[in-house]
Amino acid sequence: MHITKRPAIALWKNLGIRGIGLVLALIVCAIVIYAVTKLNPLEVYVAMFKGTFGSQTRVWYMLRDTAMLLCIAVGLAPAFKMRFWNIGGEGQVLVGGVAAAACMIYLAPNMPLAPVLLIMFVLSALAGAIWGLIPAVFKARWNTNETLFTLMMNYIALQI
Repeated sequence: MHITKRPAIALWKNLGIRGIGLVLALIVCAIVIYAVTKLNPLEVYVAMFKGTFGSQTRVWYMLRDTAMLLCIAVGLAPAFKMRFWNIGGEGQVLVGGVAAAACMIYLAPNMPLAPVLLIMFVLSALAGAIWGLIPAVFKARWNTNETLFTLMMNYIALQI
């Protein structure tokens, strides 16, 4: 297989290709939905749309979750740029959350709020960094598969 860069495509053609891809994906998903659940795929799509955009609260939840995923993606971008396939961002965020929760539980009753927030921020970032450093050390020292290693670290973080 040989991959070459294509010349620039007109905007209307670019949008048309993406639109066709979206329609085909919806058709394939509709077939799978019907085959598995025997439900009307259009009703399922409407329920999904209402579940995301049905009220102001649901829209805010969607925006919050999207912002979190975008922050994780921005944090993982340097690793991907260095060809280190870190798919353990979820585990790193979870371990950072555990560190932040531990600060709330053990430090908040005895300290003012501002230092606790600062310590929470630093320790959660440090915990996530250490969680990501573990597979990096194994990759550098023993040439382990970082994709599988970071994926397995997600499952360990879920159990913590």
